[in-house]
This record gives sequence, structure tokens and C-alpha cells, in this order.
Amino acid sequence: FSPAPEATLHARSLPFCAAPADRQNMAGLVRRLPFWPKSRKVLVEGEVIEEADIASDKKGNFERAASTFRRKEFPAAEVTHGRWYLFACYGCPWAHRAIIARSVLGLESAVPLVATDGWWPFMRFLPALATGGWRTSSPVLASALTNAPAELKAHGEAPPFYVWRLYVATDPSCTGRVTVPLLWDSSKATVANNESADILEILNSAPFKAMGPPTAPDIRPEALAKDIDQLNERLYGFNNGVYRCGFAGTPEAFEQARAQLFETIAFLEERLSTRRFLMGDQLTECDIRCFTTLVRFDLAYVNAFRCNLKRIRGHHPHLHRYLRELYSIKAFRDNSARMLLNFPLFYFIICRWQDRRISNMLRISELVVFAGLFALAPDTPKWRYGLAALCCLPLRLANRLVDPYANAWLL
Repeated sequence: FSPAPEATLHARSLPFCAAPADRQNMAGLVRRLPFWPKSRKVLVEGEVIEEADIASDKKGNFERAASTFRRKEFPAAEVTHGRWYLFACYGCPWAHRAIIARSVLGLESAVPLVATDGWWPFMRFLPALATGGWRTSSPVLASALTNAPAELKAHGEAPPFYVWRLYVATDPSCTGRVTVPLLWDSSKATVANNESADILEILNSAPFKAMGPPTAPDIRPEALAKDIDQLNERLYGFNNGVYRCGFAGTPEAFEQARAQLFETIAFLEERLSTRRFLMGDQLTECDIRCFTTLVRFDLAYVNAFRCNLKRIRGHHPHLHRYLRELYSIKAFRDNSARMLLNFPLFYFIICRWQDRRISNMLRISELVVFAGLFALAPDTPKWRYGLAALCCLPLRLANRLVDPYANAWLL
């Protein structure tokens, strides 16, 4: 197939993965149907607008926007039970890591969780719910807004409550993407931080750990801090690498991103061949960062983002052993159940930026089959996983007809 001319390339439509000429008529049958919204919400000087495209450079490489709020210092006097709230979504891997860290450190009661969710495709037919991006109807929200301005409280009393309002309450001229997780200061009614990497360090800091049980592990021991930072740089190539594949705007950018991603996976596989966890026998924040991408890889990224050279299960035995061991830990397992059930819907809307309607429908059908056969979890018995893969084979073969990069035989 031939890529579209450079002038027509942009990250949303991903023209490099459009079907060859003899297949485009088939794809055109559904291209005009209103399946789902094709934009997401961003703030420009405090005003909510629809973002046109996924950010990418001139070569089509996906570029992740910087986080807006980055406070990292918290005096002990300000860190008290119930003052700080974590807004996070189980379905988002970046937010999922903060949820797991909160549980590992035993901070569930000290730092209440306000569970959020995205805006699903079918909600475009419900105008009141189809704008605003991340939202929540959590009963915990009321206590989080106790000291908030009256207008913000009023919105909280009429759910769903949209997370962008917290950004504007903190900075009326805020410009940037609205993301989770975020750490909310209920006393000052401001967002302290919305960078997941920072939040992991904040929750493990001395003032916050003092609110947890004395037996809670130290996920960032001082003696390993330098090594953890170095490994985190490699892990970012794994965490963000899947998105660089999924949101690449040219075939060259996609192929380069996929090659670099699997180089990182090979590095992790080799590292875990001689270690129980990434830093040895001690559980650290590196393991939390790795888990949230690893648990999604086979069931979502292989299809949704076409990271399909190899799977974790069956091709990377040390990574698979490691994933199963992490999943056996209560804090990881208990906070992954909702995430696993949200796989089909969550990755269906992620694909809305990729103009491959038939392919997306086939891939979401594959996820539904896996969910229906209870084959989503890392500890799924081999026979059940094999049965689900066999049932999905016709879907994969059909997907190969409309997506040149699909790997129909990858079991």
C-alpha cells in the first residue's frame, strides 16, 4: 500500500493505516456513520474547547503534553487525614498506578479516592453527558468540595461533575489537557499535582506515609532512588511506547515506535530473568509503573495500538511470571477488577481518534469475546485463554482484510 501524501497526514486519521485502494470502498460504508465523538476536551485560558488532533511532530511522532500542576513539596502540617483526595480512573493506566500505590501504602482512608470515568461513545446521544471529558458521580465528591467556592459546590451537587472545573477553580486562565490522576487539596480547593509520576513520590513521602500503617513498604527507598530513576526512564519507553505506536501519524513513525517498544520489552524480559521484581526482591514504584501497562498489553495494546509483534503470554515467560506474581498481591488484584471489566469500552473510545471504523469494531468484538469467556485476567487458565483466542481467530482474519498492520496469527 502507499501512504497518503504528506499534506494530508495528521494523527487523528492515521492515513498510513488506511486500507489499500481495493478495500477502501468497504471501509467507506461505515465511515459516515455517527459511531462516536472524534474529539477530546482541553482548556484554553479557562475555556473548554474540543482538541482537533492528537499532538505529533512533523514526522508523525506522538508527543505527550506536559502536566499542568506540579507541586511536590508538602509540609507535614498540611498533610492530614481527609484533606487530600485522589481523583483517578481505573481504566487509565497512568491513573491506575496512583490507585495501586495508594493501596500498597495503606492510604485508602487517609487519602480518599474519587473515582472518575471518561465519556463513552453512546453518551454522545445524551447531550448533557457528552461534553466536558473526565467526569465523576462519586459519593466521595461532596466531602472533597467541602471548602470549595459555592459555584463549584453547586456543580458537585448536580452530577455528573466534570474534572475540568477543578482546573479552572485552581487557575481561571488554565491552558492544557484535562487529565487524571490529580491530587486535590480540599482545604484550599486547589489542584496540587496532576502528574502521575509525581503523585507516586508524593504518596510515598514521609508526611503521607505517616498517615498509613507502620508496616507499609517503602516503594522508593533512598538507597535505590538513583537506580529507580534510571530504570523509570526505560520504563517510560514501555508506558508511553504503546501510545507512540497507537497515535503515530506516519508509517515510519509507527514502525520506529514499535521497534523501540519491543527493544524495551526485551530489556525487561532479560532483567526479570534474574530478579523477582525489577529492583530485586523488594517491591518498588518501578513495579507499579510497569504493571499498569503490562496487565493491559495482550488484551488491549496488541490490538488497539497494534503492538503486535509478540504477546507477553507465550513469548515472554519471565514477564508473564512477573505479571502473575504482581497480580497475586492484594493491592494490585483488588484495584484491577474494574479496570479489566472496562477494557472493551475504554479502548473502544481510545480508537475513536483512529479513522479505522471496521477495524475498531472487529477489535472491540475480540475484547468482548475475551471478557465473555473470563479470559482477561493475568491468571486465566491456559485452556480458557486458548479457547478465547481460538474463538477470536475469525475476527482477526477479518481485521487483516481492512488493516494491513494487523497480525491475524498472533495467539
